[in-house]
Amino acid sequence: MNLESLDQVSDRVQVPNEHEHADKGITPQPGHQGRLLQLAQHHNLEALTTLIDQRLVEQAVTVAEIEFKDDLLQLSIESLEVPEQSVVVPLLRDYLSQLQLSSVKSVTIYGQKLGQELPFWMEEVTLDLLILDPPTLIPQNISEGNVEEVGHEGLDASLPESAPLPSEIALDITAKYEAGERNFTQINLKDEALPGINLTLADLQEANLVWCDLRKSGLSHANLTSAQLRHADLTGANLQGAKLQGTDLQGAKLQGANLSWAILRGTNLTDADLTGVNFQNATLERVIMPDGTILD
Repeated sequence: MNLESLDQVSDRVQVPNEHEHADKGITPQPGHQGRLLQLAQHHNLEALTTLIDQRLVEQAVTVAEIEFKDDLLQLSIESLEVPEQSVVVPLLRDYLSQLQLSSVKSVTIYGQKLGQELPFWMEEVTLDLLILDPPTLIPQNISEGNVEEVGHEGLDASLPESAPLPSEIALDITAKYEAGERNFTQINLKDEALPGINLTLADLQEANLVWCDLRKSGLSHANLTSAQLRHADLTGANLQGAKLQGTDLQGAKLQGANLSWAILRGTNLTDADLTGVNFQNATLERVIMPDGTILD
């Protein structure tokens, strides 16, 4: 990253006195690092990129794209292999919280493999809290040495031994997803076993997922408009930001699922198990609740 322009940028930004940071998360540093910190706190992208790259050097992860949007920071990171979400996300959450970026309250982090345009996972975290009750994490990419144990990388290896093995169609979908495909509209997966599958950002409009095993699956920001999910098992699934307009979830198991920021309009939740569901910031309009009542 070329930082020759930092001196020019700093001339346009009034840098606060370093003593102002004495009570904040990061102690002011002299010289170049202190200058980078001050510029980053004033939303200088080059300085912030350099600091994040330094923080992630041990993970062999670098910043691919970075952008401020009002009080949200959007950050794409990449590495030769898919970045380890369970390691990188908490690390970045804590580090960016300590940086005290002006007016920034949350960050959306996208993890991608070098050379691929589409992210493999995404997660949004709040920066003003260092200790969070995080949403269910999307299952991590399994190392090649463990692939044979579950049949294919990308499926969750932490499921109990009694869980059904992933079917051939599950492995086929995972392979297509990892190759970059995201369009699975009207796919028929009725009665299929897809535990731990990652379909973040996938288009599953009008998909047939009746009685489908989707425990601990990654469906963050997936489009499930008009999908059929009757009696599907979504225990511990990550549906953060998912589109669920007109989705049929009658009798579905959603214990511990993350539906924060999800859009539920005309969604049918009759007889669904919503124990421990995270509905933070979710949109619920004309939703049929488990007891048959309809939310306005």
